Amino acid sequence: MNDKRFLGSTIALIIGGFAIIGGLANPSSVLFAGIYIVLSALAYRSLKKRKLGLLGESKMRSILEIVAIVVVLLLILLQNDLFRNIVNDPFPNVVIPLWAIIAYLILYFKPHKKIIEFTHKNSPN
Repeated sequence: MNDKRFLGSTIALIIGGFAIIGGLANPSSVLFAGIYIVLSALAYRSLKKRKLGLLGESKMRSILEIVAIVVVLLLILLQNDLFRNIVNDPFPNVVIPLWAIIAYLILYFKPHKKIIEFTHKNSPN
């Protein structure tokens, strides 16, 4: 699908994929950053498709989105020496997960403009 509405999540998936590959080649925090990016981008993209009405509402899809976000949180919070990791390498340990979770929550709680426009145009009044 070559839809411009998903450009951001597509770029995130590509960057996350490259980070995972790079992290496997030379193990570092980049590997986990890639995992955080990919999981978060997949959850965000799924939610956006639901909000746009491109996919039907599904409890399983919603659960998998939440599981992806929770996995990211658990991977961060269950690290050994978390505070040292945050101080020494804040980007993969705070910035990426926080950015991803905030983006997901903003999309989750914000009604999508296209859905509202579609509903008003097709209402019987």
